[in-house]
Amino acid sequence: MAPLRFVDTASLYCGDNLELLSQFPSESVDLIYLDPPFFTDRYYEVIWGDEAEIRSFEDRWEGGIQVYVNWMQERMVELHRVLRPTGSLYLHCDWHAGHYLKVMMDDVFGYNRFQNEYVWYYSGGGASKKRWARKHDTVLFYTKGSSWTFNADAVRTPYKWTQGQKRADQSARDLEKGKLADDVWEHHGVMPWAHERLGYPTQKPEALLERIIRASSNPGDVVMDPFCGCGTTIAVAQQLGREWIGMDISPTAAALMKRRVERAGATNVKIHGLPMSEAELRVLKPYEFQNWVVQQVSGTHSPRKSGDMGIDGLSFMYHEPIQVKQSESVGRNTVDNFETAVERSGKDIGYIVAFSFTKGAYEEAARAKAAGKATIVLVKVSDLLEAADGLTRPSMPQAPARRPTPELMRLLSASQRAISDQPLPPPRPKDARPSIQQLVESDQAPVG
Repeated sequence: MAPLRFVDTASLYCGDNLELLSQFPSESVDLIYLDPPFFTDRYYEVIWGDEAEIRSFEDRWEGGIQVYVNWMQERMVELHRVLRPTGSLYLHCDWHAGHYLKVMMDDVFGYNRFQNEYVWYYSGGGASKKRWARKHDTVLFYTKGSSWTFNADAVRTPYKWTQGQKRADQSARDLEKGKLADDVWEHHGVMPWAHERLGYPTQKPEALLERIIRASSNPGDVVMDPFCGCGTTIAVAQQLGREWIGMDISPTAAALMKRRVERAGATNVKIHGLPMSEAELRVLKPYEFQNWVVQQVSGTHSPRKSGDMGIDGLSFMYHEPIQVKQSESVGRNTVDNFETAVERSGKDIGYIVAFSFTKGAYEEAARAKAAGKATIVLVKVSDLLEAADGLTRPSMPQAPARRPTPELMRLLSASQRAISDQPLPPPRPKDARPSIQQLVESDQAPVG
């Protein structure tokens, strides 16, 4: 990524935010909110995004708290640099690392730039008979300079009158405008039935971000979230008439965020940094790679996280099984097992996507086809990239890009030689069985 000369808003950046931030111009952002991975040593494997994607979500830090704080400090230095002199930053954390992060923030911003420890008190969960129930998160509020935006009137709250209290105690003007907000806010989290809920394990409520964005920015200001997750910050920024920039290391998150901000009214949303080469795809986390494949063919994810019989996704129109292997030299045994899964699903065709296949894999697919069993189409990642690129590339320089066909898998199947035309091994006498060594050599033999 080349250094940016200006900030391109309505943009989603996929990649490590430390590298991304280093390319941004200094003093170009008005408000930053970040909800980074907490130091919790927890691992989540969940279906999220309307059950369209699976994501492995983790807060794990080998080496302990200092490794985590140092990791955060590298990013905080860059965030401080891109913040405008009148800008503000809100860091969301909890009891696991909040005190360590406060010391780090004092070092980066300066002790006198700390403004508030904003407490979000929430209902639900957290009960304990061993200690006081843990019922709040902390948001550390820092400013870059000695003057900053804070729209106090925009976040006033209605007065809560206790029994017997007289309204005459307050001026009519104050009664109309409400009470000035303090640094403790009580609001529940994103409940399972909430319309905004996307299944993201640490999703924050839109109301929390609305208070922060209303208070610390004005319409037209640039709001950035470098750990954007499911896109709550940028969706609210869009609704409030702010410019915005979102970052996340997950391609799955980038696709989900794009859909969310478009529902909020955004147009011409740009995504930068999605993996576009085999080398980039090889280093994705397994579930991210699986998501990429299924999204590339406009398919849907298998709704089951376990016990899925090796079926990772389904094609768009015909719901034919797809299995994804982030590996080279996928062999005979994989094809044989998947053939059984396809037949159990009631379909007569299925697809395995991998970086390469052995000669034995092609032989097994051909044998299954010749025997009248399920057709197994072996799709290489390079073929998938080439086919999708050809379908989405404009035919003329000024022509708009076309959306990939939802039946890309069928096109790939048709573009290959028919499975029945694949070379079968020479016939064997009924009483002759191949040796284990012969099977291994066949399975490991390269194709071509």
